[in-house]
Amino acid sequence: MKENKLSERKQKILRAVVDEYIKKAVPVSSGEIKAKYFENISSATIRSELSTLEDMGYLVQPHTSAGRVPSPLAYKFYVENFVDKRPLRKQDIEKIDATFSSKFGEIEQIVKTAAKIISDVTNYTSVIVIKNINNVVIKEIKLIGLDEHTALVIIITDGGIIRDKVITVENMLEGNFLTDATLLINKIFCGKKVGELKNADKAVQKELSEFRELFDSVLTLLMSYCECDESKVFMEGESKMLDYPEASLESAKNFLSIIDNKKELSDLLEDEAGDIEFSIKIGKEETKGMDKCAIVSAKYTVNGKEIGHAGVIGPERMDYSKVMSVLSYVGQAINTIMDKDKNIEHRNEEQHD
Repeated sequence: MKENKLSERKQKILRAVVDEYIKKAVPVSSGEIKAKYFENISSATIRSELSTLEDMGYLVQPHTSAGRVPSPLAYKFYVENFVDKRPLRKQDIEKIDATFSSKFGEIEQIVKTAAKIISDVTNYTSVIVIKNINNVVIKEIKLIGLDEHTALVIIITDGGIIRDKVITVENMLEGNFLTDATLLINKIFCGKKVGELKNADKAVQKELSEFRELFDSVLTLLMSYCECDESKVFMEGESKMLDYPEASLESAKNFLSIIDNKKELSDLLEDEAGDIEFSIKIGKEETKGMDKCAIVSAKYTVNGKEIGHAGVIGPERMDYSKVMSVLSYVGQAINTIMDKDKNIEHRNEEQHD
């Protein structure tokens, strides 16, 4: 536990208030705290502690006669001292596993699926940002003949990300054509970053013209990586943020404005430095003006290489433990499915050799 200025009793009372507000989203009274958590402490003592916590900035009393609600400072203290991942429910695990049981052809397809399942399981808005794919380095391109006019193209990068696609060409893929083409294609593309491919056409021009159609097909596949930044931000459940009782018209406008700006949204998830497992931002000062909101994000890696960030946007009173557990489990599922797809492609290659 981090060092803090709160006594053990104040910490327990603050935790009780946050727990209750997360559950019900209504101001928490001293009587409710006493009845549920502190039968051996007098009502006067609890009221005094609540008043002190309010003076310290941890609690807010909306009205004189109302109970108290946590402030962003309270949520930060709560997250830092009391929150950790907890085991997911069996039905949540089964739902996530079922979602990733299919074969996926491309990383974008996996990411879109991940964003949807995160939103469905947490019931919050989810965001996944894929890192700039232009820096990915091409390690190898494999061409596997399927018949006289079609071939399977497998693209392997330094991040272990594989894109496979069946292409059809007019020229006959006879004899050593594919073998020779594979050597030339790898000579041109291997070792280059995807972002450098815009100038690859000059290199292709220097090679044999009979391979031009095949080169163009492979180049089209590679260039599809170089999409604009906005297409690399995937979001699900945008409207869920507006369903919570604490959502006001002003906060809704701020929320919709920020999620509409994909660059700003990407920065919110990506600007944390270091190797921390989770980044948690609470309150409008940390979430670019989204009042009474919080963002929990995690880095996602495939084969040890960071591919982007996944995050959940919800009310300050979100179920932090569940969100962290879902983000962690889905991250593991993505890594597993990528490894599985890579092994399948290797088997496909062996079958067609």
